[in-house]
Amino acid sequence: MVDILLKTQQLADLLNVSVSSIKRWVNLGELPAKRTVGGHRLVPLSGALQFARERGLPTDRLVRLASESSEEEMPPTSESCTWEELVTALKRGRTASARKLLIHAYTTLGGAVALADDFIRPAMQALGHDWERGALDIYQEHRASRIVESALLELVRTLPAPSEDSPLAIGAAPEGDLYTLPGLLAELSLRELGWDVVNLGPNLPLASLARAIRVQQPKLVWISVSHLEDEATFLHDYQSFYASVSRTETAVVLGGSGLTPALRARVVAASFGDRIAHLREFARRLHSTDMGPNAFGSMDRPSSTQP
Repeated sequence: MVDILLKTQQLADLLNVSVSSIKRWVNLGELPAKRTVGGHRLVPLSGALQFARERGLPTDRLVRLASESSEEEMPPTSESCTWEELVTALKRGRTASARKLLIHAYTTLGGAVALADDFIRPAMQALGHDWERGALDIYQEHRASRIVESALLELVRTLPAPSEDSPLAIGAAPEGDLYTLPGLLAELSLRELGWDVVNLGPNLPLASLARAIRVQQPKLVWISVSHLEDEATFLHDYQSFYASVSRTETAVVLGGSGLTPALRARVVAASFGDRIAHLREFARRLHSTDMGPNAFGSMDRPSSTQP
């Protein structure tokens, strides 16, 4: 049986009990569970099934789920969960296997930063390299990105909703940049820290982003630059954007492999970052202190190619 992890709402529906009952049993130590970095409870299917049998709760749905799961490949252990395995699963279009690897890596590696920088990033770079040398069809690369995107959206949904006093962060990729994974990884990382996040996604004109900032007044805005169709146009648009945003209290973080050293030297930002770890550290300090402009490097996208 594949020991998949169940969210409290999922398990409550399967056992026909309330979510509060699931949480109480976990808190009492009667129902085994793991916790994500954000404190969300995840109950192993095997533990849920044993608990249900001991308590005389209905097990038919759990047994059916276990039977369906057993048809898939066995989940990775902490020792065997590697980004190379993710590459293999993504190349072959094994959605369920890739999803299990991603969720397992998120749980065992310690959250969004390690998942992004040490797991997804090298995997997507390897896929991008294979595409560039003709060893991978573009449909496979597109499919792989969609699989990872779906898993990240699932992880984002497992995190607790932000509180009313959570600081607000807004992020996007500029017009012509269709890459989605950097924004989702930034969103997941910031949500772990307790930020309220509005991810406006790819292909957003900077003028529109500036209007969103003026209306919503976030504490932080990130711009992931993975691809630029025209550097001169981006430079012009960004300079106008920053002139508008600099009159607010919003800190701007820039990054991405599309932001070349020559281009970076001509733009101004509160911070630059090479990895999600840099964005997270800047956000952590910004949330805990009234810090001024600082620089960390350039937040990079996890893949060298994207749809």
